[in-house]
Amino acid sequence: MTVRPLETDLPADLLPSLQRGTLRSVYRGVPCLKSPFDLALYLQLFSRQTPRTVFEVGTKFGGSALWFADTMHAHGVEPRVVSVDIRPPTDFSDPRISLLKGEAQRLADVLTPEMLALPKPWLIVEDSSHLRADSLAVLDFFDPHLESGDYIVIEDGVVAFMGPAYDKYEQGPTRAVEDFLARRGADYRLDDSLCDHFGRNVTYNPNGWLKRL
Repeated sequence: MTVRPLETDLPADLLPSLQRGTLRSVYRGVPCLKSPFDLALYLQLFSRQTPRTVFEVGTKFGGSALWFADTMHAHGVEPRVVSVDIRPPTDFSDPRISLLKGEAQRLADVLTPEMLALPKPWLIVEDSSHLRADSLAVLDFFDPHLESGDYIVIEDGVVAFMGPAYDKYEQGPTRAVEDFLARRGADYRLDDSLCDHFGRNVTYNPNGWLKRL
């Protein structure tokens, strides 16, 4: 696949209030910092091809891991969620979720061969630092383990549109996707039916919904 231009139909004047609401969002009493668009898009993904294992890089409070586990259960799948963070939450636990301490650039240290044999299809959610090196490391780590139909979502490329306060990320997620696809694009498809479901890149993950061919 070729990389398409980074642009969005999200109005610039909407983003600040959307971000404030996203950062205040709670799921079952646990902060869950996913935009309303992306929660709806993940539901579309689950309805089409329900993942049997979710790997999440970047746990934060644990709300999104909990939401993924509940969503898998609602779709009739035994929840298997593996979530990695440099500081896993200590005040949150769920028997369906494995919380691991690890780094985006050192996933081989924590993701054992047993974990990498968990049932397919997989959904990989890269939601760590939003820096290019970390997002690219996650893409490169999972690439040899992915099979046709697996998804890898590089989150928060929206930082490219959110103004000077987010310049420190240097468009890390989208740059990582571009660099990765320059090498491996023949084996992936940008799922524009998700990216553009509400309008062109009306998602916090612009050009970031990738399906393994």
